[in-house]
Amino acid sequence: MADLQTIRKRLEKYILDSNHTFREVSLKIGRKDSYIQQYVKYGFPKRLNEVDRKKVCQLLNISEKELIDDELLQSGAALPPLFENDDLTGSAADFVAIDICAARPGTELRDNVVGRMVLNFAEFGSWCAGNPFSLRFIRLDGDYMEPTLPNGSLVMFDSGVCDYSGDGIYVIETGGDVQIKRLQKTAADTYALKVDSPRYQDLYHKKNKVKILGRAVFCLSGRPL
Repeated sequence: MADLQTIRKRLEKYILDSNHTFREVSLKIGRKDSYIQQYVKYGFPKRLNEVDRKKVCQLLNISEKELIDDELLQSGAALPPLFENDDLTGSAADFVAIDICAARPGTELRDNVVGRMVLNFAEFGSWCAGNPFSLRFIRLDGDYMEPTLPNGSLVMFDSGVCDYSGDGIYVIETGGDVQIKRLQKTAADTYALKVDSPRYQDLYHKKNKVKILGRAVFCLSGRPL
């Protein structure tokens, strides 16, 4: 039996035995330098998300089961994937894996990874020139951006663009809600949050009330053919 505290202590031992530091592990999995120490010592976050857990296990060369607590195991959320990495032909350099994030109130998008989209790198490069390490997917919930972005679409955005870089479609957070809107600067301190559907009205907010999470670069349409 392994509860959350047991899992954290187990991870700490594996890290110390591997001669890595908490900081090194955090950076190697693409997190800020204090991420693993906060998790191990203070239980924040409550548990590692699936993507971070896989990265840590690969780095430490341990089975993923070692870092799965009983509650998670019983919930079925840690069931094995439909295919293993070995089922993908070619080397790791042939593929790019992009996080799929979910918008949840009061939390960072990067902490809410619900899956990953694995794409052939050559094909990916032919239709998107972005840096794969800063790209994320988020699902559009609502029809306010139709016909440009149908309801249910997976929108790829560059999370490295956290400042306004000209008129375009952005993933933003305002009033605690994450939205996908067409952003336009109307004054030195004001943004227009524009929608493409005539059924909805544009909104106007002060710049300090709008947090830019990234700029949209591609869309996988949720509309069946």
